[in-house]
Amino acid sequence: MKSRMALIIVMLVTGCQTAGTTDPDSIWFRIPSGSRLILNQPLEIPSGRAHLMLQHGAAATAAGEFDVACRFEVRDLGPRTVKPDAFLIRRVESGQEWLHQPHTMQFYKVFHLQSATQKDILPMRCEYADDPLIGRPVTVSAIREALGNIFTFEFAQ
Repeated sequence: MKSRMALIIVMLVTGCQTAGTTDPDSIWFRIPSGSRLILNQPLEIPSGRAHLMLQHGAAATAAGEFDVACRFEVRDLGPRTVKPDAFLIRRVESGQEWLHQPHTMQFYKVFHLQSATQKDILPMRCEYADDPLIGRPVTVSAIREALGNIFTFEFAQ
């Protein structure tokens, strides 16, 4: 009787856990604690702006909404040069919200970044818009495509 009860408890506990994988291309991939986002080149924030949009491996002040784009943001208006750095990924949030109800939903992933030397870096939001029935969570592979060689992920083991 005790072994049945223990088996039931184990099944309930493991059944409630969320899916996970070690494959960064999966929608179920969770970025491990201690991972970093590496800025490989300087980013020039233009005068009067506090952000850049990164899409298809290029930086610009705007991006199309139906392909994944990442908004890299600093606290104060530019001009400003963000130096190459290794940003600790402190926390990652994923979600979705209505853009134009009931036709278009925004799917997003937010990276809370920390630098030892550049203290004014705000969370980076990567997002795209799609039909609410077709759209899927933003994947690391889609984010990699948006960031190109500007940033690279370094996942903790």
